[in-house]
Amino acid sequence: MNDSSESAALAKAMREAGPSCCKNASTVNEILSQAGYDNSRTPGEQDIARILGMMVSRLSKANPDNAWDFKTFAAVLNKNPIDWVKVIHALDYPGFKVSDVSGLEFIITAFRNADKSGRVFPLEAFWGQWNNVEGQISVLKELIATPAKLLEQEWASSTRIFTRDQFAQSNPIVRAHASVELESSVWNCIPLVETVMALADNEVHEDVKPILDAGLKSNTELLFLGLVQLKAPWSSLHQDVVSKLLHVYLTGTGAVPQFVQTGLWQMNQGLFVSGLLDLYDHDRSSLVKILRICEDLSILGKVLEVKSYVFAIDLAVLASSRNLLALDKWLQNRIAAGQDIFVRACLDYLSERAVGNAHQGKPLAVETVAIFLQVLLGSSISPENSGVLKSVHNTYLQLHPQLANITPAVEGGATGAETSFSAEVEETTNDYYKRIYRGDISIPEIVDLLQQFKNSSNPREQDIYACMIHNLFDEYRFFSTYREKELSITSDLFGALIQHQLVSYIPLGIALRYVLDAIRSPPGSKMFNFGAQALSRFQSRLQEWPTYCSHLLQIPHLAQVHPEIVRYIHQMIPSATAAAQDGSNPSADLTSAAPPQQSAPQEAQRQIAQQPAPTSAASPQPAAPPVFTSLNVDTLIVGRDDIEYEVPNEQTQDKILFIVNNVSQTNIDTKLAEMKELLRESAYRWFSNYIVVKRASIEPNYHVLYLQFLDGLQSPLLYRHILHETYANIKILINSEKTVQSSSDRTLLKNLGSWLGGMTLARNRPIKHKNLAFKELLIEGYDSNRLIVAIPFVCKVLEQCNKSKVFKPPNPWLVAIMRLLVELYQFADLKLHLKFEIEVLCNSLALDLKEIEPTSILKDRPPQELVAHPATLTQDFERLSMGGYAPSARMPVQATTPTAAATAQQDATMEMVPNLNAFVTFNPPAFFNERPALKRLVHIAIERAVREIVTPVVDRSVTIAGISTREMIIKDFAMEPNEEKMRKAAHLMVQNLAGSLALVTCKEPLRVSMANIIRTLFLQNGFTDQNMPEQSILMTVNDNLDLACSVIEKAAMEKAIPEIEESLANAFNTRKKHRERTGQPYYDMATYQSSRYPASLPEPLRLKPTGLSPQQLRVYEDFARMPRQAIMPSTFEADRNVRTPLNVKADAGQGYPFNTNEHGYGSAPIPLSAHQALEKFVQIVSELDKLISLSPSMPLAALPPNHEVKMLARLVPLIPAQSFNPDEMALTFSQKIVQLLYKTEQVLSRDVYAVLLEQLCALSSKVAKEVTEWLIYADDERKFNVPVTVTLIRAGLVSLVDQDIQLARLIEIGRPGVVEYTIKLIRECVLSEQPCASRNEFINSLNVLNRLTQRGGKAVEPIVLLIEDIRRRGQAPREAAKDVDNSVLREQLAFIFAEWIRVYQLPTSNDKDYGAFINSIQQQGVLKGEEISSLFFRVCTEMSVESYIKYKVTNTAAAYQGVDAFVKLIVTLVKHYSDPQGVNHSGAKVTYLTTLLSIIVLVLAQAHEQRRGQFNQKPFLRLFSGLLTEMMTSYESSPAMYFQILTAFSNTFHTLQPLVFPGFTYGWLSLISHRAFMPKLLLAENGKGWASFQKLLVCLLRFLIPFLVGGEMRDTTRELYKGTLRVLLVLLHDFPEFLCDYHFSFCDVIPHSCIQLRNLILSAFPRNMRLPDPFTPNLKVDLLTEIHQPPRVLSDYTSSLTVTLKRDVDTYLRTREQAPFLENLREILAMDPSNQDLYSGGSKYNVPMINSLVLYVGVNGIAQLHATSRTNSDAAAPASAATENGTENGTAQEDSNAVSSPQGTSSSPIAQTAPMDIFQRLLMELDSEGRYLFLSAIANQLRYPNSHTHYFSRVLLYLFFEASQETIKEQITRVLLERLIVNRPHPWGLLITFIELIKNPRYAFWDHAFTRIDPDIEKLFDSVSRSVKRSA
Repeated sequence: MNDSSESAALAKAMREAGPSCCKNASTVNEILSQAGYDNSRTPGEQDIARILGMMVSRLSKANPDNAWDFKTFAAVLNKNPIDWVKVIHALDYPGFKVSDVSGLEFIITAFRNADKSGRVFPLEAFWGQWNNVEGQISVLKELIATPAKLLEQEWASSTRIFTRDQFAQSNPIVRAHASVELESSVWNCIPLVETVMALADNEVHEDVKPILDAGLKSNTELLFLGLVQLKAPWSSLHQDVVSKLLHVYLTGTGAVPQFVQTGLWQMNQGLFVSGLLDLYDHDRSSLVKILRICEDLSILGKVLEVKSYVFAIDLAVLASSRNLLALDKWLQNRIAAGQDIFVRACLDYLSERAVGNAHQGKPLAVETVAIFLQVLLGSSISPENSGVLKSVHNTYLQLHPQLANITPAVEGGATGAETSFSAEVEETTNDYYKRIYRGDISIPEIVDLLQQFKNSSNPREQDIYACMIHNLFDEYRFFSTYREKELSITSDLFGALIQHQLVSYIPLGIALRYVLDAIRSPPGSKMFNFGAQALSRFQSRLQEWPTYCSHLLQIPHLAQVHPEIVRYIHQMIPSATAAAQDGSNPSADLTSAAPPQQSAPQEAQRQIAQQPAPTSAASPQPAAPPVFTSLNVDTLIVGRDDIEYEVPNEQTQDKILFIVNNVSQTNIDTKLAEMKELLRESAYRWFSNYIVVKRASIEPNYHVLYLQFLDGLQSPLLYRHILHETYANIKILINSEKTVQSSSDRTLLKNLGSWLGGMTLARNRPIKHKNLAFKELLIEGYDSNRLIVAIPFVCKVLEQCNKSKVFKPPNPWLVAIMRLLVELYQFADLKLHLKFEIEVLCNSLALDLKEIEPTSILKDRPPQELVAHPATLTQDFERLSMGGYAPSARMPVQATTPTAAATAQQDATMEMVPNLNAFVTFNPPAFFNERPALKRLVHIAIERAVREIVTPVVDRSVTIAGISTREMIIKDFAMEPNEEKMRKAAHLMVQNLAGSLALVTCKEPLRVSMANIIRTLFLQNGFTDQNMPEQSILMTVNDNLDLACSVIEKAAMEKAIPEIEESLANAFNTRKKHRERTGQPYYDMATYQSSRYPASLPEPLRLKPTGLSPQQLRVYEDFARMPRQAIMPSTFEADRNVRTPLNVKADAGQGYPFNTNEHGYGSAPIPLSAHQALEKFVQIVSELDKLISLSPSMPLAALPPNHEVKMLARLVPLIPAQSFNPDEMALTFSQKIVQLLYKTEQVLSRDVYAVLLEQLCALSSKVAKEVTEWLIYADDERKFNVPVTVTLIRAGLVSLVDQDIQLARLIEIGRPGVVEYTIKLIRECVLSEQPCASRNEFINSLNVLNRLTQRGGKAVEPIVLLIEDIRRRGQAPREAAKDVDNSVLREQLAFIFAEWIRVYQLPTSNDKDYGAFINSIQQQGVLKGEEISSLFFRVCTEMSVESYIKYKVTNTAAAYQGVDAFVKLIVTLVKHYSDPQGVNHSGAKVTYLTTLLSIIVLVLAQAHEQRRGQFNQKPFLRLFSGLLTEMMTSYESSPAMYFQILTAFSNTFHTLQPLVFPGFTYGWLSLISHRAFMPKLLLAENGKGWASFQKLLVCLLRFLIPFLVGGEMRDTTRELYKGTLRVLLVLLHDFPEFLCDYHFSFCDVIPHSCIQLRNLILSAFPRNMRLPDPFTPNLKVDLLTEIHQPPRVLSDYTSSLTVTLKRDVDTYLRTREQAPFLENLREILAMDPSNQDLYSGGSKYNVPMINSLVLYVGVNGIAQLHATSRTNSDAAAPASAATENGTENGTAQEDSNAVSSPQGTSSSPIAQTAPMDIFQRLLMELDSEGRYLFLSAIANQLRYPNSHTHYFSRVLLYLFFEASQETIKEQITRVLLERLIVNRPHPWGLLITFIELIKNPRYAFWDHAFTRIDPDIEKLFDSVSRSVKRSA
């Protein structure tokens, strides 16, 4: 024993005396006295424990005849009081260990002999955590090996895992397994299991593993049941063992699994259920097994209470199918407990188990589905779940039509090919139909029969009913082939089904749709007769479906064939329409007030409404009253009785149409004569329709020609017909809903308006007020929100007044209409394009919009609805007292009788929402003060919006916040004993999180809901969509939004407190009980140990035993100090109150009824209201106009950076960002800016407005989309403003591609003024001094213009001049080639490249197009001269890079377009390039590519130098990457040329190495490892590319040196290092030979601190080699074939040696004579201080020279050995062979022989050689650093099996053996060990060398002091030793 403490003195004395000292009492007393003990001083328990331990340790060496007699020794000691239990506890001392069972038995016997009190042996002394863990493990090992009978009483008194009584009620198999033997097992002890698991979870787990394995092998079930009873938290090993065994026992069969299942349910029900859930999640088919377990244990009811609803439902369904459970009752109980959450789970389950998702399990039985549907339909569920239930029900109706009668709400069969019935049902159904068609059964009888089947409880009869309905619907497609008799019977049956309500819901909708489709068939057809007959059968029910009636009235031939049906519909439509109008709109479906059985027609009407209307020339009139009543067609014309109107025959039609198609100004007289002969009065109606619908509405450019043609016909009657047809089609279009939505229909309407004005006003003919009242039309458009239709139409009609002599200004009729238009312009908040329509009209009529005085018609007229319904407001207030308004916007308010649950929820909501009336603000105040009744509506709207949203938002926010807070608090307060601190922190955090989350979640939905409800209430109380005060509504909503949000926030904060209290109640109680019982520090070990982080956290963040520190607690306290958005109304209204004194009175001094944060919050910037934002915008624009007027013609770019104009312009985009709705505000600003842009004539104004527009588009994608679409696609003449368009193009707001396509389209359709505009625009953009586009960007427009030139005449002269000018400009580069530096030339070259980009982007472009473009630029001389071509490629590179920088943020796809196009250009040029001499085309292509690459390098270098830190490497990376990929695709099939291309790239990359261009490092690394470069270069034939890639890799490693030796790496450097590692790993895996051959070069530049990096390279070995296992016992290295083969070294390892040094070394190696250089090696190998830099690794030695010297000497040494061995083999081959055989490996024999030799050196072949002299001299002469570098150089050669590895391994071992200094041996060990303790891979040679060093006793490795110099070092060596032994 090595312990020298006082308590060990007696034990030491007794050990030295031996067992004889205990023979009798006298010898015991004698030894006690020798140790200094007498009557006054007796041994204590600690002393006795050490004596007992000493005796145990000496048992194995004792003679049985002379054994220790502890009984005698104890008898002497018992004279004094001794606590022998404490003695056993005191065995926990350093050095105590039990080596076998006899030792433990000795301790037990000693205790029993010594303790006279009769106590049992204290097994608890071995539990818990000992300080001497190793001793405790030795005791436990022997304890489990000790027979149980030895400690039978002790085991019985310990805490047992199970007792047999627990299984008394179990089945016989389980009771039999719970035997007496099992109960008396050693492992039936919970403290033993707990102690073993605690030890297994620390650093000695390897030593504890045999104990755990023994338990798992002998008593697995006991160990498992013991583990599940241990307290949480469980370690990862604990959890892993439990989870694996749990799966085994739950899936197993037999006595043991049943025993474990029974015990587990009794001991840990939570784990049991969790195991079942895991089993179910892993394999759904295991549900049968789970049910069997539950049935065996009678625990089905308990398991079904699990919170995993899917599992519970699936298990319940299976149990129900086996009659183990009443599914309906169980569902009802669970729905009552789980409410909507469980209902949704049931619905999801039903959806998953439908046929479409059969992978989730087998389809459910029909009976099971019926039970689910019956229970769900009979339960009270939420509206959301009701919708899902409807969908699920419909799905199962498709699968099982017999489910149709589960409830009256969803009855009727479903149609679909997938529906199937049994053969017997099908046969019965067919028999019924046969009887119907034979007349055996009448329609009334079959109807009664179907009623009976439908209501029957017999499943078969229900199937027959469903099958008959299904087959009838399925046959509909064949009705047209039926004979008349059968079809008549079928139609009667079809109508009877509808009339007698035998079908409803979806089937009813299908039936009605079939009838409607049939009636739309031509009159007289079979299908029409079927539909009419069926309709007549259910005619009495038509009043239930007003929308259906309106569709019937749209069928014109129905009135002709069956006028009685139409008359009936007209008679009952008023009442039906009135009923329908009770809803939200006139065409709505039945209201919710209808009886329940009437809900099905709603779905039917919805389906019919979705059907497309019959197509015609114009949209049909709606059934509802027309919106515009100011248009009267009936008064225009009355057909003459003497004319029979008819449609001409086809031949006549063709002739007439031919004339109209070919009429022109040149042949009009001839065509008139032909038309007069053909056109008869009877065809006027047809001809008028054709002219209006097919010509005038779609060909506005030919209106003048057609009117001239009509005049030539000289027929007043025809004129009246055409005018009538014009009005009729105008009325259809202007009242159509489609026109409001479709721009194409609005274009048709505008064309007809222009046609109408041309027929009337332009010819001085009036448009009569009784036919078309323009002012009334505009007012109706305003009231119905259809100004988008009315204003363009009116403007187009009135534009024709400029051709009139009568109706042009100042005509009073015209001026009156214009004044109304101006009022709309100024006060109706029109869209931008509508205002432009009015402005265009004013320009056309030569009127100044500002000078026209607006009317006050709209302003003064009272709301029409308020006049018609004066009591509406009062009625609404009365309704409020009966239950409030309905939640959805624009829906009627209805009183309802809430259920108990709804009432309770409403009460809870009322508690959360206080009375806010006193805190609501109104904006603008004047508007609401004039209308005080509206204030009440705003109050109602806000309260209703809050109530709608508060419950779901609060519930969601509180749930999320509660979970997050609980997890965080439990983790952070794991060691906090004070539950009050924990509670306070939890409250602060959960309140803040819940409130913030609720605030974020509710804001936008609340804004929308408030606005919609206010609009709905306003509509119900006198306002219309047109006079709705939108601005006031939005401002009021924005002003009160924070108030409403604060209500929800407060509700969330208040609800969060009880939730978190409930969630953390157990944690609070645990801490309180712990403090009251123990008063000790608290540890929540379950949380602490389950976390991965506590041990690795830095000190400030680590948990302390005393709880959270004040700094840590500050994190939670800061929740109370977090800044909050200020929402006090008084602050919010501050600036508004200054302007509105009335508002001060109304709102002054008001505050919120509560504060959202009791601790107070700071203020944050307050968002601007809409009114405030608009005011600021107008103010800034006004100031800008004043500043611009000072220098209107100066461009914006010429102004200095800090000019006031630029400073003001920067403020505009900040305003929307500060408003409540940035997108909407930005859109409003953009509309106003566009108006200003097109009005201004000043250059500076245009520039400023364009910049503002660009900034607003950047602020909002919505604004960008709206503005772009309007600027390009809006149909507006004002856009044809060339200066404005050019400004927008330069700002990037107009896409030239889209603009070009749109202009080409407008030119083709003949839009007036477009040709002139396009010519001017192209000249300005392409041919001006500062062009902004290329001709290729107007390619479509130029093509269309070029086609126009073929017509000839003066009109095309401007086009011809434009095309000629463009052609002349295209020749500019050739003429300018003489002066390469000319800036104009650069611009032209840039345009050429821009054209190339355009060609490249065209989807139709191909190689032929690319070749044509190359030829064109060659003809222009761009590629002829070296100077101009170089400039061209430089410009291309610069443009590509600039394009990326410009678009990298806004448009990633567009950013790379220039780069990709340049790549394609280079590849195409190289492809078309050829040798001018015609000799070597491949070489010429490579030379040309090299030139292009050098130009790119120059541009990169310039950008790198100029931009420095702002240099962006991505475009260059994309450029080179694209070139590599394209070249691989094009030339990989030509290996010789492809290798030259790769070499060119390699040289380029070498130029761009990181040492020269550090800003390109990441891109450079990506390029050299590119899939199209690195593998292709290394796979080149005969390894030709290896040298090139080696240079690049060396460049990378040299660049990394300063960062790797500098200590802690930054994140950027770490990423680069990771990238390097990945490249090397790829090389190690795919090209290991490359690393093998160049390992010397790489090790030269790798810093010595990068051990793993070096190991990675040195671990490479040829792929054709199989490495022998270095841990193989008795491995004979000498006998390996590879060990005598030299490796291939392609690195020049002699280049670092100076000429003098190499010469001296060669001489010495040859002669071995004394040489001076050996004395000066230290100076020779030292680094020249003048050459030392960062890239030398910071060493004072020349590392490459040391590496070279070592390898060079070694290679020569190997050669000498081989030469010597050949000489010796000729003389004494046998002796040589005997010498070469080793003991354990081939190197050890030589060294062992050297050790045994008297000289110690003579027997080793490498001893006493010149190379070894040099190595030994280096080892002795160099200092510590130099010696380390020298030994590292040797270790660098310990690689895969080869002669170098073999030689240098022997050298290293020889140096270790021969070294006389301990420090040298320690340093050799360090070099080897540091390379082994890092992560794999480890070089093979390194492993065999170190294994030999530590295993071969001749080196006495473990005897050296440095292996035990420090406990950590000792542990390290022990660990390495165990690893080696274990591997061996």
